[in-house]
Amino acid sequence: MMSFESFVKLGWSFFKTVLRAALPRKSELQRFSSQYRTDGMLSAEASDHAVYVAAGRCLGCGACDLKALESGAATALGPLGPMAFVQSVSRHPGMSNPLGDGADAALLKRLEAVCPVQVPFVSLAAVVRRRHGELSEARRGLQLPARS
Repeated sequence: MMSFESFVKLGWSFFKTVLRAALPRKSELQRFSSQYRTDGMLSAEASDHAVYVAAGRCLGCGACDLKALESGAATALGPLGPMAFVQSVSRHPGMSNPLGDGADAALLKRLEAVCPVQVPFVSLAAVVRRRHGELSEARRGLQLPARS
């Protein structure tokens, strides 16, 4: 048997839920993004999401590492090679900027060509460079030490 007090509390909760759903509320995405941007959260942009999804298909087969070794640029995308770069960026974005000076467009296109799941190295490198710049700028604005 339900007590009168329980019935009133249940009715009040139901009323508040219906009222909240009926009234328009502004999106809190901007506030959330500004608060957590310095932590390296995933980008809210649709184009970045598509790149992260494509990079997340990486199987870890090592075909890109072999191509980079053949090209003499094994460390162009970081000290552990292209496969580790893709996996770290697609799983832990915003941690650091692993792109070296040797990550030119020609090398990235060759890596895309040998990848069996077509990881978009060119787009991924562009997102990483842009996101690293955004994170550095946000951290400077908050006067936080840069992560290494």
